Order: sequence, then C-alpha cells, then structure tokens
Amino acid sequence: MPNMKLKTFAAAAILAAPIFANAAPFTLFAGGNVNLEQGTKVTGDVGAKGNIHSKYDSQVSGNVSAGGNVTLEQKSQISGNATAGNKVEVKYQANVAGNVANKTNSPSLSTLPAATDFKSGGKAFGLGAYKTGELAEGSYGKINLGYDSTLKLTAGDYYFDSLTVGSESKLIFDLSGGAINLFITGNVNIDSKFDFEMLNGTANDIYTETKGNWTQGAWGEWFGTLFASGANSNMHFNQDSKLGGTFIARKNIQLDLGSSVTAMPEETAKIPAPGSMPLLAIGLLSLALFRRRKA
Repeated sequence: MPNMKLKTFAAAAILAAPIFANAAPFTLFAGGNVNLEQGTKVTGDVGAKGNIHSKYDSQVSGNVSAGGNVTLEQKSQISGNATAGNKVEVKYQANVAGNVANKTNSPSLSTLPAATDFKSGGKAFGLGAYKTGELAEGSYGKINLGYDSTLKLTAGDYYFDSLTVGSESKLIFDLSGGAINLFITGNVNIDSKFDFEMLNGTANDIYTETKGNWTQGAWGEWFGTLFASGANSNMHFNQDSKLGGTFIARKNIQLDLGSSVTAMPEETAKIPAPGSMPLLAIGLLSLALFRRRKA
C-alpha cells in the first residue's frame, strides 16, 4: 500500500494529466515519423510532425498530415486528404481519394500534448509463469509478468518504474469501480500474443502513459489512450497487432505487417467544460466490442 505522501502525489499528477482535446482528431499522432508497414489498416486520421510512410497495400480511412513528406507505396490507399509540409508522393497503384496538398502546413500538427508530471517507485512486483495475481492502485518499482501469467487491475492510478510482460500473458482491466490510469516511468516491453481484457467498462476508461519506449510483440492487443510522452519515446507494434483508441508518441510510431488500429469516434473527443479536470477528454465507447472473446 502506498503511503500518504504517494497518495497525495498521485492525486496531484492526475490533476496535471493532459486532456488531449486538440489531439483527438488523430488516431496516430507522432512528433517524429509514422511508418505503416505492409497491409496495415488505420481507421481515422494519421498525423506526424516528420514523415508518414505508408507501405504496400496499407490503408488509412481518414486524412494524413505530415510536416515533412507523405510517401504512399504501391496499392496503399488514403480515403481522405493527404497534406505535406514538403511533398506528397503517390506511387504506382497507390491512391488518395481526397485532395493532395504539397508545401502546406497543417495547424493540427502543432497540438502534440505535454507530458504528465509524475514519478514512480516502491516495491517491485512479479508473477511467475502460469501465475495469476491482482495489484492494488499505488506506486511500484519494476513490474515483471512471466509467460502465460494474468494480472488484474482495478479502478485507480498505478505508477510503475517499468513494465515487462511475457508472451501469452493477460492484463485484466476491471472497470467496475471507475477508470484505470497507468503511468510508467521507463520502458514497456510486452511479448507476443498479449491478451487485453476489459470488464464492466470500455477503452474510454483507460489511460496509459510512459516516459520510455513502448514495444509490443506480434498478435497482441492494446486499447484506450496511449501516450509515449518522453523526449525520446517511440512506439513499435509488431505483426498483426490489434489496437483501438488514440496513440501518441513524442518521437516515432511504427505498425508492422497486418496490424490494425480503430479510431476514437469524433463525438467522444470532447473539450472539457471550463473548470473541469478530467483525465480523459476522449473516449471510445465502441471498443466494448473488443472485449476478449477467449474463455
């Protein structure tokens, strides 16, 4: 159990958490580059202050906006507009259904949010292979989950030094008592076939932020708002990742072969009323459909 000082700090950090109202139009938003590998699919808009590179047969069901170049490889498809501060290059059999604008700066690319001011620290927590456990809200050291392990989280605010998850493991987000917010000081490394389960809530109730890098193995999942907020933070999702929500990185975002992302609906991306301080001003009610189907 965290001490009173940590509880007080946690409350202060939540009040300082970014709202993301202006970033809400983007499904993927990078302060550096966005790389969409072969066969990836993104529902919603993609923005990058650097370059956007859409590889063979990748699809974006929305607009793409880059401060540098937008490059569309063979058979890649953009259903909306393509805007680049430098150049939009549409290669053989690629297509932009909307307008193409070169040498055009998109004002929306200036809205990358600030990082939350938070700290972690405390007792480390681990689960061995095939083990099941539950973690109360609070501040912790390193979190290590072994192969095919299951960790349940309940409503509240969690602060980790780092998070390492073995393959075929599961995180259960029990949202019966309210939202769950994860703040991770260091790197997040999640191995393949990771299972993400939500109980009694939706991805609108889940916020995750790391000051390190986020690396996730093939055939895994993640839902909610995910922000890699450190000065050099990157996101990398390996082959056939299934994602839903809003994903923001200070540096680069890469989706590997066959990965897909479902957007935050625009109607839930609301600016909070003056004086209110909610953690999340964007949501994804439709992601209830993504609750795990495995028994």
